[in-house]
Amino acid sequence: MTSPSMRVNVALLLALAIAAFPPFARAADGERPLHQQIDTLVAKRLAELKIVPAEASSDAEFLRRIYLDLTGVIPTATQARSFLDDKSPNKRSRLIDELLASPDYILHMARVFDVMLAERRVATINSYDVTTAAWRTYLAGAFAENKPWDRITREILGSDGADEKFAGAAKFYLVRDVAPHQLTRDIGRLFLGVDLQCAQCHDDPRFKDYRQADYFGIFAFTQRMKLHPMTPRGALVAETAVGKTTFTSVFTAKSGETNPRLPGGAMIADPALEKGKEYVVQPGPKERGIPSYSRRLKLAEQLPRPETQGFSRNIANRLWAMVMGRGIVYPLDLNHAANPPSHPELLARLEQWLVEHKYDIKAMAREIVLSETYQRSSVLPRGVKKLPDEAFAVAPLRGLTAEQLRWSVLQATGRIEQHHAKLDLQQKKAPPSKTATVEPAWKVRNTRNDALERQSASLLAAFAGLPGQAEGSFQPVVDQALYLRNSTKLLPLLQDEPGTTLARLGAMREIEPLAEELYLSVLTRRPTGDEIADAKQLIELAKTPAERREQLQALMWGLLLSAEFRLNH
Repeated sequence: MTSPSMRVNVALLLALAIAAFPPFARAADGERPLHQQIDTLVAKRLAELKIVPAEASSDAEFLRRIYLDLTGVIPTATQARSFLDDKSPNKRSRLIDELLASPDYILHMARVFDVMLAERRVATINSYDVTTAAWRTYLAGAFAENKPWDRITREILGSDGADEKFAGAAKFYLVRDVAPHQLTRDIGRLFLGVDLQCAQCHDDPRFKDYRQADYFGIFAFTQRMKLHPMTPRGALVAETAVGKTTFTSVFTAKSGETNPRLPGGAMIADPALEKGKEYVVQPGPKERGIPSYSRRLKLAEQLPRPETQGFSRNIANRLWAMVMGRGIVYPLDLNHAANPPSHPELLARLEQWLVEHKYDIKAMAREIVLSETYQRSSVLPRGVKKLPDEAFAVAPLRGLTAEQLRWSVLQATGRIEQHHAKLDLQQKKAPPSKTATVEPAWKVRNTRNDALERQSASLLAAFAGLPGQAEGSFQPVVDQALYLRNSTKLLPLLQDEPGTTLARLGAMREIEPLAEELYLSVLTRRPTGDEIADAKQLIELAKTPAERREQLQALMWGLLLSAEFRLNH
């Protein structure tokens, strides 16, 4: 048997060998699957840093992580048991494909991109906003169809809310009150990976890449847009046909004028329009202005292209961060020369691959999670106390998002299974309808989720980030701890109603199967011998059925409050 130090040396030598002589070196990189290219490039960087990465994750670790990252919810005890007992060598890749094909993947991605793009904002006048349901339905439909990212971007930036098919997409504009400066900053941040806020008044003194002319180049696209509330269906985006874009530096007093221009690109001249024909619909007190030439539509046409500086790189970096917990460029919206990517070759390859594969989000997510880099353990190598986050040498401990926490609490307590079982029973009893249309599975699941979302609304509110702020790293606060420990709104989820996890546990008399069911339901793993003994000791203190129910509830609550449940690892 080799010693720990010898195993470390062997691992380091292997990493150095991979860096010097990558596997399949005789084949062009493009001929190998992307997940293999990812591992080669990460191994090369680890060798340069002389870092030995963590070992592969256990099946239980992988199972919980992949469910959270691809569906936003932990697996059920039945799903966990099935995977852990499966001895087939390809079970991980098979599960990945099953999850990517599931309705839960579609709804999870809609939630993720809702938070990313709308940032939990609320319009100044709520009735002017697109409802969250309409916006989420638009996003879910896009992921169900597996629309490429450039097309989704084009639809979001091009929507004025008038076309019912894309009306939900107008939320990006309406939730920001169609305020040109706010839109300028967020278009730069969220679609191009550059936060140009400080360049509004002058060239950014911190980052020479961020110029005032770049800020106002984007502003020229948004400057003519405004909110038009006077419609039966709510607000729409209006636009004027005129308006020059000028700016003055508060540092130098130097002035400039610009046409629409994306960073790194050329100015786009407005076409010459015959006088009196500037509008398709002339703006008025109750009329929404629709110009003959729309700078908004020009933005939607020009921004989502491989030629646009930062567009492909930004989404590649964000997709990586979505499942890896950290971007290759970090923070995600500070892409500039003074903040270089941790793995330049890797980010360039991801960007190139996305362009080659027509911005296929699902395909890229699949390749990343298939990689050994993604499937590392969160347990540090023996003798190592810390590894740099940017090395991607160990799986990071990530706090569950508010959405992941909400759905995972509902799953762990059995509320999701109970709810769907009730609806299935009602559906079987209902007389068949001759006119009912067959809805896609994700739409059925989305409709069914409404009641579950109402049950857990307070939990989401307690853990959601502040409106207008990007989702950050895990930062537990006192209010959240107090909510989990004391909130009466959480108690209804922890009752032993028929079909719930607690009801199932209450019907089990033998301790070992009971403890296994509990731990698989909440932590997606089987309990240790010590944990079984602790559960046995606690349950045996109960003298009456009511006391036994209370002890089971206390056991489950304790696991739900644990760091192991609260973190993605």
